[in-house]
Parts: sequence; C-alpha cells; structure tokens
Amino acid sequence: MEEIRDNNTPKAEDNALTEEKKIKAKYSGEKVYKIAMTLHPDDETEVPVRYFFKRPGNPSYNRYVKTASKDMTGALKTFMFDAVIEESKAKLEEDLEEYPALAISVGEKLLSMMGFTDLSNLKKL
Repeated sequence: MEEIRDNNTPKAEDNALTEEKKIKAKYSGEKVYKIAMTLHPDDETEVPVRYFFKRPGNPSYNRYVKTASKDMTGALKTFMFDAVIEESKAKLEEDLEEYPALAISVGEKLLSMMGFTDLSNLKKL
C-alpha cells in the first residue's frame, strides 16, 4: 500500500531547518553552534537530541577550570548553561534530569571550541 502524505504538513526535518533558520536570524551577529547527538539509553532505543549554544567566553571557561577539581559535573553544567541559548535551555535542563551523563558529552564539545582536544601528539626530540 502506498503511503499518502499531505504536502502541506511539514516533516520533522523541515521543522528542524525552520528552527535553525530562525535561530540563525535571531543571533545573526554572534557565533551560534548546534550540538546534535543520538543517545542510546538501551539497545533498542535511540533518542535524538540537539541544542544550540553561543561560543563560551573566557570568563566562563575560567570559572569552569576553577570549579572542575571540586565538582566536575557541576562545573560542566554551569559551563553549558553559560553558553546555551534561551531557545534550548528548557530542553537541556529536562534532558539532563533524564540523562545526567549528557553533561559530559555536551560539555566536552563546548570545551573543544575553546581549544581542548584529546588528539595531540607528544614526541621526545
């Protein structure tokens, strides 16, 4: 049987593109990044998530470094919420309640914007 689709109903991808265009227009003078990933809470479930962030600033990074030794997850959460845009904040809070390790995944992506990398080479000369 052939699937009948109403062409007036936008697909999920179209909604995502429309949302991205709105965010891009709203934050046109700033660098805004999308972090998208698929969570796998069990072997049969995939949960796609995405959030939009501004590039973290140096004061936010300095605060992260200062507090990371005491509470790594709390420091990453603070670092993320310093950079998340208003449109993604509620969804990020909700997802962090359900998936607390998400703070590490997203936080590391934000840190990579600041130059953090685990791909470096050290060679004795």
